Amino acid sequence: MRAARHVAPFAIAALAALATACGSEDGRASPDGDAVEGDVQEFGTGPKLAYEEYTVLFTNPVCRKYAYGANQQVTSNAGETLTHKPENVFCAASDGAASSARDTSPQKKLIDWIRDPETTEIFFTYLSFSNKVVGAEICKAVEERNVKVTFVLDRETDLGAANTLLACQPGNGDPNLKPRMELRGHDATIGYAHNKVFMINPRSASPRIVFSSGNLSSGVVLHHENWHFLRVPARTHFAKAHVCMMDGMLDHYRNKQEYGSFIRGCRDGAGIGEESDIKTFFVPGDGGRAGQHIRDGIRGASSIRIAAHRFSYSVIRRELDARFAAGNPPEVKLVADDDIWWAGHGAARDEFPNTADEFGFVEQLKADGLQVRYMETNHAARYLHHNKFIVFKTPQGEAAFAGAGNFTGTAFTDNFENFYWITIPSIVKAMKDQHDHLWSLGTPEENLPTTNILPPTN
Repeated sequence: MRAARHVAPFAIAALAALATACGSEDGRASPDGDAVEGDVQEFGTGPKLAYEEYTVLFTNPVCRKYAYGANQQVTSNAGETLTHKPENVFCAASDGAASSARDTSPQKKLIDWIRDPETTEIFFTYLSFSNKVVGAEICKAVEERNVKVTFVLDRETDLGAANTLLACQPGNGDPNLKPRMELRGHDATIGYAHNKVFMINPRSASPRIVFSSGNLSSGVVLHHENWHFLRVPARTHFAKAHVCMMDGMLDHYRNKQEYGSFIRGCRDGAGIGEESDIKTFFVPGDGGRAGQHIRDGIRGASSIRIAAHRFSYSVIRRELDARFAAGNPPEVKLVADDDIWWAGHGAARDEFPNTADEFGFVEQLKADGLQVRYMETNHAARYLHHNKFIVFKTPQGEAAFAGAGNFTGTAFTDNFENFYWITIPSIVKAMKDQHDHLWSLGTPEENLPTTNILPPTN
């Protein structure tokens, strides 16, 4: 028999309201977001992706140990005196230079690719774009090498860095090579434009494709993120699918049906079968198929490692609940931002991106066997543990699910998103090792501070 569940009082009312509001996530089949019956996961059967390069990098910011001030008396939930925030977890802007200078920094890799003389065209799409260092490199590529730049951002994002890039002029004066920006999302049935993709020479014989959990912001340096860098032949489904996504965001974006139909037709029309070791899911349209892979992964796994920023997607919650209720449940470890913890302890929504509901969901599963650690990030500076990935260990093999979207219902139904199911052994191992690293940095509930006090960072 499972232990009784204990949910923070701040979360109880919100949980009841959410159960009513989220009817589209109640387990029935839906065209986009919820998992439907039928086994779909594959572990290495069929053709593999013939990549020329596939490197996954993690931001893993290098941040000093920030001590509480002399007048800040902080104790843990276990009653111990706390003297500082965890090193390399809680970060400040001053940590950015050291973090970005490393050879393993996603920002350095991205800049190296931008600077490559072979780079003649760039397309990117993110929720937000505020990274001035990367923006300056893109501008230099426009001005010095006449690189063509097209980008898509969310309609409601800040456009400061975008407007700076739009002011960059190609050195040869060709008006057709001036940077072009399109704003998407918040149209009709569409939510956020939440894709996270950077493409170099997308229609060439050997395009470079970057997908990530992070935006083109502090997400390249000081957030805790994962960034995937691939160079692949154009005659692969993976490459063709991303060109379809690009064209869809530029020309077929007005509602969910238009975008989903275009993506399906474009992918089918490419005449190239999808690779078995990395599958792409573009939402709207592929959310149900993505959810099926998560569902089947949970049902068959003996070990599940989750790294999350948001945590409300009903497929994950329902399937974990079922596994815990059945015999021989898997070992499940969740690393989450401590914003979830504070949201469940009375923090205002305008202070944290998470909700009390999410904390309630975590606590429910924790009572059943979920192991949880929290990353004590600097929420005052909006530096986040922003990873969204799951690593599954099953009798058939190991797999990872990753991408741009949070583990929420709207990420699988309403937003523009890109997700991936990966069974490439070296990549899955890297993500598993990264989860182990995050777990070592995370704080158990009993060691969290009793009050939300942040140390000085100056």
